[in-house]
Amino acid sequence: MDESPATDALLSAAGRAAVAAGEAGKVIKLARQALGWKQQDLAERSGYSQPTISRLERGLGRACRDTAILSDLAATLGLPVEALGLVRSAGPRPSLDDVDRRNFLGSAVALAAAALLPQAVAEPARIGADDVARCWVSLRRLFELDDRQGGSTVYAMAAGMACRLQDAMSRGSYSPSVGAGLSQVTAATMEHAGWLAYDAGRHDDARRWWLETCHLAEMYAVPDARVTALTSMSLHASTTGRGKEAADLARAARAAAGDRATPVLLSLLSAREAVGLAQARDAAGATSAIVEARRRLDVGRQGDEPLWLEFWNPADLACHETRVSLALGRGKAAESCARSALASADPSAFPRNHAIYTVRLGAVLTHLGQLDEAIAVTTSAVRNADLLSGSRRISADLRRTVDVLGQQPYAPARTFATAAQRLLAAA
Repeated sequence: MDESPATDALLSAAGRAAVAAGEAGKVIKLARQALGWKQQDLAERSGYSQPTISRLERGLGRACRDTAILSDLAATLGLPVEALGLVRSAGPRPSLDDVDRRNFLGSAVALAAAALLPQAVAEPARIGADDVARCWVSLRRLFELDDRQGGSTVYAMAAGMACRLQDAMSRGSYSPSVGAGLSQVTAATMEHAGWLAYDAGRHDDARRWWLETCHLAEMYAVPDARVTALTSMSLHASTTGRGKEAADLARAARAAAGDRATPVLLSLLSAREAVGLAQARDAAGATSAIVEARRRLDVGRQGDEPLWLEFWNPADLACHETRVSLALGRGKAAESCARSALASADPSAFPRNHAIYTVRLGAVLTHLGQLDEAIAVTTSAVRNADLLSGSRRISADLRRTVDVLGQQPYAPARTFATAAQRLLAAA
């Protein structure tokens, strides 16, 4: 990694805390001060006004969310854009919704991944309980970036973080209690790297991370990580058409959870099992599992749920019900569930999820031959394609739906598909 005052500031205790918290203004301020610059100096060098710099450093105004301003300031200060919550694109400037996938763990990404972790972990030394607590904060930051950008854009940072945590476990020094906490956060980060790889369409990488998570969980007695990995592997199996395996993995996750399983986890596992059973043509078993998933979710959250389970809600359950209905040939039920999922998503609070559910409703309507409405719904999804660019699996779903519309013996569908394919190619 290049050594510079700005890099030193990024890797300082204050810099690491700011990166982990997603406070781009604080990162910029620390780097500016390390260079010995006043706000006016940075303004003159970057081409922005001193009041803009001031507002940004205090976390105020639109500048904090303006990717052009943030990337320009990163370049001026010699900071990796990833440290400001941006990702690197193949174009002239970084953005929040694209990534140069050829740069898997280049120096800038590696530096940003290192900055997410406390120094004692990133450069293994004596690791304490506070360091482990900060690692959990950093993992939450990865979850936030995933929610906003998708797996394709965040995977490299997550993989870098997971590798550094693995290295810290083998080379760092710590007490037994700290070691237990370190193994837990390492396993959770490894599992999330697997999820991000899956979302990015990197299926071999996803399976490798999940299998490594299960191995670490077995070695260091981290059963919750094994449950999470098996749950993700169940979804992966069902999306690649291995229904029986998906159901078996969901059952294995339930067995691994034992009496620690919460109603929310049991709901998710029942839904994953239902999809697998439906693909295996066990209609009665799939229907029973979906009923159980609804019943468990209705119980609600009880106590502290694991971080990764925060996503599970009625809209996601409706998505699983859609998949079950399609696998069982129940088209109208699939349509009803897909509409329910879309109606449950708040487009202002969760724009990416709303775009995902729009794609899936468009696919169901296309499958049912309701082409006029399918065109209208899919048009909305294409217009919001930038919200999906970080998720290769969902972008692929959208392209498949457009391609199917283009194959229909219906002129408006073919006309729409031709225009949509051009727009998606440009995106």
